[in-house]
Formats: sequence, structure tokens, C-alpha cells
Amino acid sequence: MTKNYSILINLIVALFIFTACEKTEDIELKTAGVYVYHEGAFGSNNATIGNYDPESYDYNPSLYRGQNSIFIGDVQQNILVDNNNDRIYSVLNGSNSINIMTSNLKSEAKISFPELDKPRDIAVVGNFAFIANWGPYNENYALTNSEVLVVNLNTNELVDRVETQEYPEHLFIKNNKLIVSHSSFDGSIKELSIINLDNMQLEESIEVPSGPQEIIEDENGNIWVICTSGSLVQLNASLSGISNQIDLDNAVLGDIDSHEDAIYFYSANEIFYLNISDNSITTTGIEVEMQTPYAFAVDPVSGDFYLGDALDFSSEGLVIRYDAEGELLDTFQSGIAPTHFSFNIERDR
Repeated sequence: MTKNYSILINLIVALFIFTACEKTEDIELKTAGVYVYHEGAFGSNNATIGNYDPESYDYNPSLYRGQNSIFIGDVQQNILVDNNNDRIYSVLNGSNSINIMTSNLKSEAKISFPELDKPRDIAVVGNFAFIANWGPYNENYALTNSEVLVVNLNTNELVDRVETQEYPEHLFIKNNKLIVSHSSFDGSIKELSIINLDNMQLEESIEVPSGPQEIIEDENGNIWVICTSGSLVQLNASLSGISNQIDLDNAVLGDIDSHEDAIYFYSANEIFYLNISDNSITTTGIEVEMQTPYAFAVDPVSGDFYLGDALDFSSEGLVIRYDAEGELLDTFQSGIAPTHFSFNIERDR
């Protein structure tokens, strides 16, 4: 009995020392891989996900197919990486479904029901998913019933619906409110919807410059929306209106990314950034000419820039990588219409 008690005390002391070392040690992070998501050709059911190694510069174009032996579906419109639950959600606009995968791209489940029609984006909180759903066309190819659909992730069944302005595009959750950007093909819509998730009611409709697209949060907790007509819009803390609008000189790609104290975006063949401390716009000096600019992201660890060129939407696209200092690091062929990037971060030990 005494011997066992002594062993227990030693184990507790060792655990305390180990925990203390863990808390004081500086943890170095590295980007272990970059997933490259592709829409595929419309109607061809050939959307893909590949993996790029930023250290070896190796690219595996068919990582998803290698894991699952099939293509992921038709028109991979958007993705959501849920690190808290080790899940990736792939929004398949042509397949009218959401593919749920583990972080290593092993397919686990699918959200699919008759009301899911031309989905565009997904947001998740707790056990519920919120899906931007364009809905059906009429005989003149105008949308008739756009909604945000609410899904119980325990059953993957539809549990609620909120009617919205047409063309709900990107979603973001902040303070238990769902921010919805609306963007039509011609960029004519000038509206954000704010849905209160406590009662699933449309709380605000906020007018913004035309073409609102991606919604991000900066390091200070402020919400920004990029508008492709050429503006950055900051919402106020209550998400009831605009607190700051920065108009740019040119139209802008609808993808933006936040890194440290700046927000980066691509416009007029250059990468620019907004310094959030003084709202100044500065060029990085990196000029990137692309035939069809289609994707942009910043590596959260290295600060490297990744850009996707969709070219003609039917042949393999291009991925271009620059470092934060503006050096071209790599250009490689990817899948058809590279549309998103996500970064697999791990401890460098």
C-alpha cells in the first residue's frame, strides 16, 4: 500500500513538471499541408481536393479520391473547416448536398434533402448548421425562394427555414447572429442580412456597396465584408449597420483574408492590404497577372500568399504562391477551377 502510494505521488510530481514545461515552452507552429479545393467543370461531377506540401513543393491532385475512391461531387462551391470538431464541410452546389469529412478528407456523412437546392455556403455552431440556399429558378431563370436552411447535425435533417433576400452567398456567425451577404451574377445586390439565432428572425437588412462577398473577422474582433465593386465595409459592434467604409480604386476579388494586423485582398493584378490600426491601404508590391482570378488566401503561419487562376473553367487551373516578401515560390497545375485553400497547422517538433 505504501509503495503504491509513493508511486502515485511520483507520477503526480512528474505530471506537474511536464505540464509546467508545456506551459512555459514556446510552441512553434508550421504549415504541414495546404488543401486546394476545386469546383470542377459544371455538370461533370468532377470536383476535387488536392494537397500541397509547402516544404517539399510536392502536390497530390487527388487526395480526396485516394481517400474515398470517388470524386467529391459537382461544383464544389465553398468549404468550411471546423477545427473544433475535426470536420470539413464541402458545399456542392451542383450536387445539391453537403459532404462532411474528417480533417484527413475521409468522407463520413452527407446532408441532402429535397429543399437543398443550389447551396452556396455553410456556417456551424454547436450541433446546428446554417446553409445559404439559393432555391429554385422560375421559367426565366430568376430565383423564387431563397432561404437560410437550419440543419440538426445529429441527424443531418432540416429543422428550420428563414426566408431571405435572393442570392444568399457567404455566411459568418458573430455574437449569436448570422451575417449573410447577398451577391448575384451581375453584382447588382447591395444587401447584408442579419439573422438572430436566438429566435431565427431576420433582425436587420444593411445596405452596402454592390457585390458583397466574403465576411471575415480581424484580430480585434471587428467584422469586415468585401464588396467586389471596390469597397471594404466594417460593421458596427451591434451588427446593426456600417461603422466604416473604405472605397478602393478598382474592383476587387471576392476573397479576402486576415493575417496579424492586416486584411489582404487582390485587386487590379496586385495584392494589397488594409492596416486595421489606421485604415490605410498599401500595396505589397506583389503583381500577379491571372487570366481568371478565382481564389486568394494567406497562410496563417508563414504569411505566404496563395492565388488560384481558373483559366477557362474546363482545363486544369493554376496555383501561384508568393512569400510575404514578394518572392515567387511556386506555380503549379491543380484541378479545374481552384476556388479555396485551407491550411493544416501542427506543432513543429
